[in-house]
Amino acid sequence: MSIEMRRQGLTIILALSLTVSIGCASSQGFDRRAISEALGVDPAADQDPQLIIDRMSNVSLPCRLGVFFGDRNFSNRQSVKKVEWLAADRNQLLRLLATLQDERILTDTVVLMDATLRGEDIRGIRQAGARHGADMLLVVEGAAAIDRYNNRSAWWYSTLIGAYLAAGTESDAFVLTTGALWAVRSEWHAAIQTGEGVSKVVGSAVFVEDSTALQEAKERAIQALGTRIIDQLRLLKEELPPAKLPSR
Repeated sequence: MSIEMRRQGLTIILALSLTVSIGCASSQGFDRRAISEALGVDPAADQDPQLIIDRMSNVSLPCRLGVFFGDRNFSNRQSVKKVEWLAADRNQLLRLLATLQDERILTDTVVLMDATLRGEDIRGIRQAGARHGADMLLVVEGAAAIDRYNNRSAWWYSTLIGAYLAAGTESDAFVLTTGALWAVRSEWHAAIQTGEGVSKVVGSAVFVEDSTALQEAKERAIQALGTRIIDQLRLLKEELPPAKLPSR
C-alpha cells in the first residue's frame, strides 16, 4: 500500500471517528413550532379547506392560476433550513393541479418566476400575476429540518471497512410547505393550507446524503399540499354563485 493510500485511509478513519464522537447518540427530533414560525404559520390555527374568506369580488371560475414559489427571508439555523425549489418541484405541483382543468376550475397554470419577490410581498406577486394574465395566485413557501445522528452500528466506523459498510448513520428530514390562494384583482384570499413530508435515509457515513432525505420529504410535502389546495379550489367552486360559473 502506498504512502498516499495510507494517508487517505487514515484521513477517512479520523474523519469518521470525529463523526462518531460528535454525532448525537439518538434522534433529536424536529422543532416543528420553530419551523411553523419561520413560515408565519400558527400551528394552533384552523386550516380547514372550507374556511374561505367571503370577500369574493372579482373571483370567477374557471380561471388562470399563477403559482409563485417563495423564498422567505430567514436565516438557516440548526432547527430550520430554507427549502430550495427545483424545476422538478414546480412540475410536480403543476401536474397535480392539472386535474382541475378537466373539472373546469382552472383554464391553465403558469409559474411566476421573479427572483426579486418574496412570499410575503403579496402586492408585488399580484402585479407579477397580472402581467402573466393570471386571475388567481397560489403562493407556495417551505421550510425544512435535518436530524442526522449515529446509531449503534456506528462503532464499526473505527475500522476502515466499517466506514464503508456499516449502516451507522441515519438522516431524517422534515419539510413543511404552505400554500395561500389570493385573487389578483381584489383583496380576496382563502385560508392558508399546509403539507408535511418526512423521510429517512440509513447507511454508512460515507454514503448517506442529507440532500436525498430532504428531496424525498419535499416531494411528499408537495403531494400533501397539492391535495389540500385541490380540495380548497373544489370547495370554492361550490361556494361561488351559479352566475359566476360561465357556461361552455
